[in-house]
Amino acid sequence: MMNTKNILIDCFNQARNHCLLGIGIIFILLPLTSFAATKCTISSITSVNFGTYDVFSTRSNNNGIGSVTIDCQGGGPNLLVTLSSGQSNSYVSRIMRSNRNSLSYNLYTSAARNIIWGDGTGGSSTMMANKNSTTTLNVFGQIAAGQDVAVGTYTDIITTIIIF
Repeated sequence: MMNTKNILIDCFNQARNHCLLGIGIIFILLPLTSFAATKCTISSITSVNFGTYDVFSTRSNNNGIGSVTIDCQGGGPNLLVTLSSGQSNSYVSRIMRSNRNSLSYNLYTSAARNIIWGDGTGGSSTMMANKNSTTTLNVFGQIAAGQDVAVGTYTDIITTIIIF
């Protein structure tokens, strides 16, 4: 009785193209993909408080600062953080309302107040949060000067969205 090694050698030496053996191995390559779930929470929000607005000032005099602290754990790329346009539905100039009165303002990505923080549309930019860490992002606000508005408490509601 010949062993498998001898059969293979004989087959190879005698008829290379006509060897069929009852031994076979099939390799199937399966693409394997794994995604680690990302879990994000907004652990704290500090509202932007502008204080009292001076209608007689000729310069933007109300610079408020707030913050959003985001805790993200899990795989994937860094996370995109956007802010909604609020009641104005525009990033060109957000508005706060007091009854039927409105006061224009905007929110920015830095203390220089030159890049509007939004969702990346309408002239706005977004911010990034780090994965697998806690990230605090400051929100810099400014009310435009020269607005003759009625006395009142002006508010707006901004939604923070984390895209991962």
